[in-house]
Amino acid sequence: MRATRSLAGAVAGALLVSSLGVLGAARPAVAAPAATSISIRALDPTIQPGETGAIAGNIDVPGRPVAGRPVALEARAAGEAVFTPIGTVSAGVKGGLTLDVHPEVTTRYRWNYAGAPDAQPRYSGEAVVRVRTGEHPGRRVPTTLSIRAMREVVAPGAKAVVRGTLFTAKRGLRGQYVVLLARTANSDGWQFRDGVRTRRDGSAVFTVHPRIQTTFRFAFAGTKSFRPVRSGTVVVQVRPAVTIAAEPPRIDPGGSTVVTGTVVWNGSAVAGATVDLLARVVAKGSPWTVVATGTTDAVGSVSTTVTPAVNTRYRLRVRPVGPPTGASRVIEVVVRAPSSLSIRGEDVAAGFAISGQLRAKGNPVPNAVVTLQAYDQATKAWTDTGTDLTGPNGVAQFIRPSAPGTDYRLLYVGQRFATSTSATLTD
Repeated sequence: MRATRSLAGAVAGALLVSSLGVLGAARPAVAAPAATSISIRALDPTIQPGETGAIAGNIDVPGRPVAGRPVALEARAAGEAVFTPIGTVSAGVKGGLTLDVHPEVTTRYRWNYAGAPDAQPRYSGEAVVRVRTGEHPGRRVPTTLSIRAMREVVAPGAKAVVRGTLFTAKRGLRGQYVVLLARTANSDGWQFRDGVRTRRDGSAVFTVHPRIQTTFRFAFAGTKSFRPVRSGTVVVQVRPAVTIAAEPPRIDPGGSTVVTGTVVWNGSAVAGATVDLLARVVAKGSPWTVVATGTTDAVGSVSTTVTPAVNTRYRLRVRPVGPPTGASRVIEVVVRAPSSLSIRGEDVAAGFAISGQLRAKGNPVPNAVVTLQAYDQATKAWTDTGTDLTGPNGVAQFIRPSAPGTDYRLLYVGQRFATSTSATLTD
């Protein structure tokens, strides 16, 4: 069954296109791309105005699977000088290609395959769909087509609106099909993105989400009454993608953390970019201030060591030299509240009892892991001998065989609160 998109006009008139397919299973690397061949034929070479025609074809890449390869259909109506992309279809299992078209004047079509790592790019020949109409293209009314971007700079993948108006010298043209074309630094030519019918005032509005800098333009295929036209171009720039992370994200008072980030623009790492590290204390009304400035290395990375005294939020901001300015998300570095750990011991029937209370923010800390350490005279080092979970009163308890002269201490390794160590207790 055919998947179609309506396109009114000579460039493809009301065309319905199947959604772009995804390439099939990953293919093994090859030494060189194979030669590609594409055939084309008009299933309905002559139609009446308003009728539907169909363009078919087949793509073949010897020794390579073809299912799912995206192939664009381009059209050139009578009176036009260039081909315009009007839709994209995914090749079938055996390479079959089919799209329905509704040209209002005689139109030439061709398939355009952009190529892949394992297959060379290729244009097909041309197929003609003739429309029986007595209207000579030269008598059609001239048209103009404007274009503008409502936002010229956006974050990667963010929403941008591109709009324009199709009109003659006297009025806007309602209900005509306008195609959105796009071109990036990674593409060889204009690519079909979408198509809409103009509104009551002749305006066409498209919502786009570019991830790299993209140039847009509109194309109107024309009809038997109106000439085809292309708009000028607008560029939507994309801000650099800036990442940020802090390791460790939680520190003790007086401790340090390393804030790192990367800068990527239009799909490539940005070396030599000036990046500011902004900080703001976690408090209502606290302003952002620049606390450090660095330069990205060859792989677009930058890092800074910071020692916040209290909970602090950070973000990275790229200065607009070359790429436009860009900023990372906000992260928070938590400075744990101080804790204290007491220790006491007493002789009991089972040996030597050691206990201690963990406190923070003036209160006992329950359900915290406390470690008992003993000093090893041979290695001159503290050795873990056991752990206990503090009770509701923040107390941890241990019983050890009596060993006069042995030194003990308690250790709390900070999770919710800062790390603390008790005094030394001797059996």
